[in-house]
Order: sequence, then structure tokens, then C-alpha cells
Amino acid sequence: MSRLKLRLHAEQLAVGMVPAHVSLALTGGTAPIHGSLTTEAGRTIIFPYSLAAESGPDVRVEGPFRALEIDGPLDFALTGVLAALLAPLADAEISVFSLSTFDTDWILVPADAAVRAAEVLTSAGHTVDIEESQ
Repeated sequence: MSRLKLRLHAEQLAVGMVPAHVSLALTGGTAPIHGSLTTEAGRTIIFPYSLAAESGPDVRVEGPFRALEIDGPLDFALTGVLAALLAPLADAEISVFSLSTFDTDWILVPADAAVRAAEVLTSAGHTVDIEESQ
């Protein structure tokens, strides 16, 4: 896999697990990515960490995270994109939550390890533009 260009977004995110019986809509913030994915176990949501306190007692919340966005769009025929990024992060013992959209892939890393993650990926030959908090 060739060198990839990424952007480390500034806003902190949360990942939540919403039980099937709970109706929840968290809106607000300027999250670079937000949404949900539903399975039989419930609904996994990605939302601004600033709204975590509003999620309620039934929702399990993890975070804060920061998002690394791969510069896209990525061709569906590409192989090894996530492997090229996740292997160096795993070697550095940085945990991840990865997801894909139609145009690109996203990697959420713990907020307190985000700058280190950018350094690890840069050392692995990738380019990471770091968005500063406002």
C-alpha cells in the first residue's frame, strides 16, 4: 500500500451502544463524522463527546476519541488501506475503532493518544494534517 494522506480532526467524539428499546437522537456539535449502525444487539452511534452526558443511563458510552480521516475518495478496488494504518498503530499499542463510509475510511483513536497516533503514522511513511482545536 502506498503512502496515505490523513487528517486528524480536532473535535472529540464518543461511541455509544444504544439498546434496541431506547429511542435516542443526539444532535449538535460540529463532528466530522456522526451516525449509527444497527445490529440485533442494538445501535452503535458516533456523536460529539460534548453530548455524552445527554445520552442517558441505558447507553454505554466510550470516549473521548479523535477521528483520523483518510483522504478520499478511495476506490473500492483498493486493498490493504486499513492494514497499512492499523498495523503501525497496533505495534504502538494504540487502540482503534475503525469504520468506513462510501468514500473513505475513518479511524477513531483515544483522544489522549491522538497526537502520538499521528506521529506513529508519520513515522510509517504517511502524511497526517493535524486540525487544531478552536
